[in-house]
Amino acid sequence: MSEQAKLPVYALVALASIFIIMLGIKSTASIINPILLAMVITIAILPLPHRLKKKGMSNKVAFVITILAVVGGILLVIILVVGSIYALKLKMPTYATNIAERSQELSSRFASLTGSSSDSTSQLDSQMVSDVAGKSIGIIANAIVQIFMTMLIFIFMLSAALTVPANIAGEAGASLIDTVRTFTSEVSRYVTVTTVINFLVGLGDAIFLMILGVDFAILWGLLAWFLGYIPTIGFWLALIPPTFLAWAEHGMTTAIIVFIGFVLINGSVQNFVQPKLMGDDLNISPIIVFLSLFIWGWLLGAIGAILAVPMTLLVLTILDHFQATRGYVQLLRPGSGSDADKLKAKEQIGNWWSRFKSTIGVGHGGSSKHGGSPEEEVETEATSRQKDDAIAKHDSAAEDTGAHP
Repeated sequence: MSEQAKLPVYALVALASIFIIMLGIKSTASIINPILLAMVITIAILPLPHRLKKKGMSNKVAFVITILAVVGGILLVIILVVGSIYALKLKMPTYATNIAERSQELSSRFASLTGSSSDSTSQLDSQMVSDVAGKSIGIIANAIVQIFMTMLIFIFMLSAALTVPANIAGEAGASLIDTVRTFTSEVSRYVTVTTVINFLVGLGDAIFLMILGVDFAILWGLLAWFLGYIPTIGFWLALIPPTFLAWAEHGMTTAIIVFIGFVLINGSVQNFVQPKLMGDDLNISPIIVFLSLFIWGWLLGAIGAILAVPMTLLVLTILDHFQATRGYVQLLRPGSGSDADKLKAKEQIGNWWSRFKSTIGVGHGGSSKHGGSPEEEVETEATSRQKDDAIAKHDSAAEDTGAHP
C-alpha cells in the first residue's frame, strides 16, 4: 500500500486517538480538575515567593508566607460565601413566596394584555424555587470541598517548584526550559490581570447592589468575581441571581436597573479595560478562545470553562515545542513565529489536502494521467522539462552554427 493510500487510515487513527484521549479526560475529570486548578494557581502565585527571596528571605520563610497569604485569602472568601449562603437559606422561604406572587402578577398582566386565560402551570411555585435554590447551595458546597482538595495539592506543587535546582536549564536543555518559562509567564500574566479585573468588577457590582438595597450584595460581587474567569459568558451568568433577587424583593423596575447596571459595569470592563491591560501578549484569536470554552467545558465541566484559556495555552505551548507542529500553532497565533514557518505550515496543509482529495478521487480526474503516484508525476514532469531544455539548447547551438559557418 502506497503512502497516498495510507493517508485516510492515518487520519482515522489520529481522529480515533484524539477521541479516546478526550473520553479519558472527561471520565477522570473529578480527579484531574483539582490537579489542573492547583497547577494554574501555583504558576500564578510563583512570582511572589521569588520576590520574597530576592528581598533576602530564606526559601522556607518565603514558602510559608506564600502559603499563608493564599490559604488565608481563600479561607476569608469561603467564610464570606458560607455566611452569605446560610443567611440566604434562612430567608429563602420569604423570597420563594415573593417570587410566586410576582409570577402570578406577571401571568395576570399577560393574560389581560392578550385576552387569554391565566395558566396556572406557567406560574412559579414557591416549592419549585426552594428546590432549585437547595440544589444550587449543594453545588456550592461541593465546590468548597473541591477547593480544599485543590489547596492541598497546591501546597505540594509550590513546595516542589521552589526546590527546583537553579542549574536545571543546563541539565534539561535550554529549549525546553524556555518553552516552560514562556508558558508560565503567559499563564501568570493572564491569571494575575484577570484576577485584578474580576476583583474590581465584583467590587463595583457589590457597591452598585448596596446602593439599590439588594440583599447579599457581597455574595453577588464574589459570584461576579469567580464567574469572570469564564470567557465571554461569565458575566452574563453572574447577573442572573442578583437580577432575579432584585425582582423578588423590589419588583421589575429594580430588576431592570440591576440588569442594565451589570451589563454596563461588567461588559465595559471586559470589552475595553481587559484587552488594554492584557495587551497582545497572549496572542490568541477570540474564535479560538470561544471554541476552547466549549471544548474544555465539555471535558472538565465548570472548572474546564474557568481553565479554558490556560489549558489552551498549555496545548499550544506543547505543540509549539515540536518542529512538526510549530507552524500550525503559529497559524493559530498570528503574532508569533516567523513568516517562513507559517508559509511552510500553509504548504504542508495544502499538500495534505491535495493528497487527501487525490486519494478519495476528488480533483484532477481522481487519478493521474499515467496511473502513477503524485511523486511519479512530479518526476515525469521534471524529466520532460529537462528534455525540452536540452532540445532548446541544441536548436540554439544549431542556429548559431548556421549563422557563422
